[in-house]
Amino acid sequence: MKKITAVLLAVFLLLISVLAGADRIPEPKGKGYIGAMRVVRCKEYVTLREEPDKTAHSLAHVPLGEIVYSCRNEKSRRFVTCEYQGETGYILRQYLDPAPEFEPPVSSAITVKMTMEEVLGEKGEPILEWDDYNISVVAVRDSEVIDKVPTEVMRIGCFLDGNPLWGHVETLEKQGDKNLLKTFIGGTEDDPQVMVFDGGYGLTMLDLLSGKDKWTVNVGNCPMGDAAAVAVDEDTGTIYLAGSDTPPVAITQDGRVLWEAEIDNPNVYDPFDIQIKDSTIEIKYTSGKQSGYKLVILDNTGDLIDIEDVKR
Repeated sequence: MKKITAVLLAVFLLLISVLAGADRIPEPKGKGYIGAMRVVRCKEYVTLREEPDKTAHSLAHVPLGEIVYSCRNEKSRRFVTCEYQGETGYILRQYLDPAPEFEPPVSSAITVKMTMEEVLGEKGEPILEWDDYNISVVAVRDSEVIDKVPTEVMRIGCFLDGNPLWGHVETLEKQGDKNLLKTFIGGTEDDPQVMVFDGGYGLTMLDLLSGKDKWTVNVGNCPMGDAAAVAVDEDTGTIYLAGSDTPPVAITQDGRVLWEAEIDNPNVYDPFDIQIKDSTIEIKYTSGKQSGYKLVILDNTGDLIDIEDVKR
């Protein structure tokens, strides 16, 4: 990344006021909300349509067994409004069953400028400190009680020559003792971007200079668990994530799911390290033992080619 001079500061601040990412505030569920549902009783897929009509334009094909979110009853009672991979449309009720176990915890996000002191807060223990010439990114994770609900809070600030460019605050209802909010630097070495992982929402890429959302992979349609282990290929921008109890996934620089690995072994869990090799990735798991496992996976297909015991 080329150095950004102070002369351009005013230009960037103007751009940020125009390009700032939209806030994500949870909407009241209200009457008619029925939550997450699973696609059932079809041969291969059901159609997500633009209007509650069997002849309406098709927005997407939702495969058998897939989960759709934010479902609401419709007046016609034949259709249900739902969300799938960023699209909101209508699916015939007869092909959906309730799936409350997939109802995500409530999360929110706002984008607002913050000083370094506001980012650090009282704890002041960064989970991310990154610098590239005169651009810096700092993030802190806290636990708070909001409206009587234990909540994870993550504050991220981006600075140019020490001056605030943008700030991001992500909150998520706390789920057990796992940390489900994470941030790391994605993109490539020449074009770094800020990644935000929200275990109840998904993986979002924020533009480094504006804080604007570039894309989001919904966690419901790509299980990523708590993203316990993360690695980024600085040449291609591909992101590899492995959760404590979810299979490894690979996501491309432009937000496409490249693969989701199949690890059919109940003894393999709790990843703690991902290493990127020439044509493979290696993921190490503690699996609750003094000696854990190392999985070797092809980086372009997600095929498992080796599993071995390793000492920690």
